[in-house]
Amino acid sequence: MNIQYNMSAKLYYIYGTMNTSKSASLLMKAHSFEENDIPFICMKPSIDNRDGIDVISSRIGIKKECVSIYPDDDIFDIINEIINEFNTTLRPLPKWILLDESQFLTEKQVDQLSKVVDLLHINVICYGLRTDFRTRLFPGSKRLFELADNIEEMKISCRCGGKAIINARINEDGHVITDGDQVMIGGNDKYITLCRKCYRELVNNSNL
Repeated sequence: MNIQYNMSAKLYYIYGTMNTSKSASLLMKAHSFEENDIPFICMKPSIDNRDGIDVISSRIGIKKECVSIYPDDDIFDIINEIINEFNTTLRPLPKWILLDESQFLTEKQVDQLSKVVDLLHINVICYGLRTDFRTRLFPGSKRLFELADNIEEMKISCRCGGKAIINARINEDGHVITDGDQVMIGGNDKYITLCRKCYRELVNNSNL
């Protein structure tokens, strides 16, 4: 992504299926900011608690502490509080917000992020999924597609070599699950990334 540092603040959405290294990309961006003394904040929704609610981690083993966002939180207010704290301690004000698992945000929280961009002039980069295991948009990702200034897809191949676009939920018997709770952290089910054709074939086989 060609991100301009000297232009007006923007809302970015970087999305992809599972296993496209979204969290790793965020953490590498954070490392780059640290190396260049660019002040930033890392955030993620509290529902993602696999490695702790205040930690962003990737499968390659790197981690970083973050601000946890709860469903009823007002992100605009949180950022204002952080800015006031930075002012009190004479720290440089944040120029960037890096937000992981942004599909779990509420639509209202995405609206609040757009206020952070437009009124506080802080760039926001959101990383997240586009759709759930039922191939439906998450509320957070839907609103990001509607409001983001820049949208970029991180791509991965299906097992057939085609472009994977679906996060299929698989049960312990190897069958595709097509109903259930949209959000499930942990549990015995697993996910695989598939193209639409392979997904349809697996669904049909699971219904035999």
